Amino acid sequence: MIRVAIADDQELVRDGFSLILRSQPDIQVAAEAADGRQFLDAVRRDSRIDVALVDIRMPVLDGLQATRELATIPHAPAVIVVTTFDDDAYVLDAIAAGARGFLLKRSSARDLIAAVRTVAAGEAVLSTEVTGAVLDRVRATGPATRVELAAYQLTARETDVLALIGAGLNNNEIAERLYLSMSTVKTHVTNVLAKTGSRDRVRAAILAIQAGLTP
Repeated sequence: MIRVAIADDQELVRDGFSLILRSQPDIQVAAEAADGRQFLDAVRRDSRIDVALVDIRMPVLDGLQATRELATIPHAPAVIVVTTFDDDAYVLDAIAAGARGFLLKRSSARDLIAAVRTVAAGEAVLSTEVTGAVLDRVRATGPATRVELAAYQLTARETDVLALIGAGLNNNEIAERLYLSMSTVKTHVTNVLAKTGSRDRVRAAILAIQAGLTP
């Protein structure tokens, strides 16, 4: 059972998320909060919360600061930032704060449920449009220093996979592009993240751009 906390200052949004998630047999809504401080208090009371849906703009304590403070709490849940704001600066701030996922509130119920399950499984998730915005911003600003990949000791195929991650492709698209099975792609992605020390696909994608693997 995946235990979820929902933090949003709009009751209608909390109710909507709760209704969607409670419809799933493997997801339980364990706590709801109207601001970041209430959210942190709920997490401190219940160490069994696995995933938290956190709005960026909330009173008392915003979602970004609440996410940062989770680092001081043992067994803290993985955070999915959910917001109406699709400014890529928020995405970068959320990733820097430790968020494992970022979804826009206009995402579908299916995407929300999938994101909760993905993050609960230890992976990271970003909506496609958000990922594109982040990578476009990195490309526009350009890397401060060129990253050399030799130290990571990637195989040729792993380098190919990293380049496609940098282009914003998902596992299905990578499999089609390289004529590989999904299981093989997942293995390559896991190896790439481990070898490069990337916590998630977004960090790996940024590395690919900094290494000059993508235009």
